[in-house]
Amino acid sequence: MVALVYSLLALVLAGAQAFQPDRLDLQLEQIVEKFTEEMKALKQEIEDMKMAHAPASSRLIGNEPKRDVELTGQTETSACTLGLRGPPGRDGRDGAPGRDGAAGRDGQPGPQGPIGPMGDIGPEGPAGEKGETGADGNAGGSVYIRWGRTTCPNDTDTSLIYDGIAGGSHFTHSGGGANYVCLPKAPEWGVFTDGNQGTGSYMQGAEYQLSSANNPFQSASGHNHDVPCAVCHVASRGSKLMIPARLSCPSGWTREYKGYLMAAYRTQYRSEFVCMDGEPETRPGGHLDSDGALFYPVEANCGSLPCPNYVQGRELTCVVCTK
Repeated sequence: MVALVYSLLALVLAGAQAFQPDRLDLQLEQIVEKFTEEMKALKQEIEDMKMAHAPASSRLIGNEPKRDVELTGQTETSACTLGLRGPPGRDGRDGAPGRDGAAGRDGQPGPQGPIGPMGDIGPEGPAGEKGETGADGNAGGSVYIRWGRTTCPNDTDTSLIYDGIAGGSHFTHSGGGANYVCLPKAPEWGVFTDGNQGTGSYMQGAEYQLSSANNPFQSASGHNHDVPCAVCHVASRGSKLMIPARLSCPSGWTREYKGYLMAAYRTQYRSEFVCMDGEPETRPGGHLDSDGALFYPVEANCGSLPCPNYVQGRELTCVVCTK
């Protein structure tokens, strides 16, 4: 009987070794269940054998067969020996990796990090396309003096700043200013001392000096009359030009007025050349011969001045142009 138990145990172990490692858990469970059933059957068979070999007196208890018979000590020991746990099996192989889990939800944005250092300046890129040309501006405008008139041209988009009286240094004074100025009719005073102190220069009024021999102004003689002037502003043209010996302006320029070139007499102290309007006015009441700053016509004098095209003794014209 003991040999039968050992044979059964060997059969179980051999069966366990034949199973695949990846199915070991399920197979071991089935083996244990089967072994338990076999042990129960073996135990029942041993009890039946004991009952069959026991004396008749011991097999009956009160006219009933005694079925619940205790195992002897030797038999119990043998049974316990048969029920010992076998040696542990080898570790099974690792199972196949499981499938990836579902993606988790996005986390909350973290705090903003510190601003990094400024990088190096990159190379200059290529020049872009040229834009469209804008509308012509007024370039701040220009200002000029119209000598011999109290108004500005009304056909050249020009406005009057003020009209005044032409002035300059006395023709006999070597000092003072060399230029003519357009004095306003209503002066404004600061700190002053009345009376001539003889310690400075003098501002004189200006007069036309026109003889009958070379008066280029045909409308009136104007000799010894005071010279008026007008300061004009051109808002739409920023450049101004006075051209001597011309009556017309270059292409693209606007003629403000034309006239004759005038300056101080050749033996007097020098002044400047200005363009006197070709139709001069005179200051009312200023016809007395008071002298002061004087305007004489300017004549061409051949020599270093090429003749032709210039002609000896002719009065020179002039024109004032803006653009």
